Amino acid sequence: MQIEDLPEHFDEQLTYPADRATVIEQLGEVEVEAPDQGDSETVSTILRPLTDETYDSSDELYTTIIGNLNEEYIGRKFYDDRGQQTIDTSERSEDERDISF
Repeated sequence: MQIEDLPEHFDEQLTYPADRATVIEQLGEVEVEAPDQGDSETVSTILRPLTDETYDSSDELYTTIIGNLNEEYIGRKFYDDRGQQTIDTSERSEDERDISF
């Protein structure tokens, strides 16, 4: 199953709140496909190492799964679209250096 399809599938298959054991029992064999890799992991493989948790919504379960996927699911590693800008702060006044946004 594609990552982006998980929340809808979770909504259809589970009643919330749902604990980790229930999720593994009911959806543990669902395979989460890695983008552009052809690899996959099951929901149970992703959730099994975690402590017992209760998920109040499909979004919370989805966030937990996304946060515990291995690096094959990450896009371009170390990609930064902001570029590398170095700013010399030595010439700024103390007031200018203390500004925080």
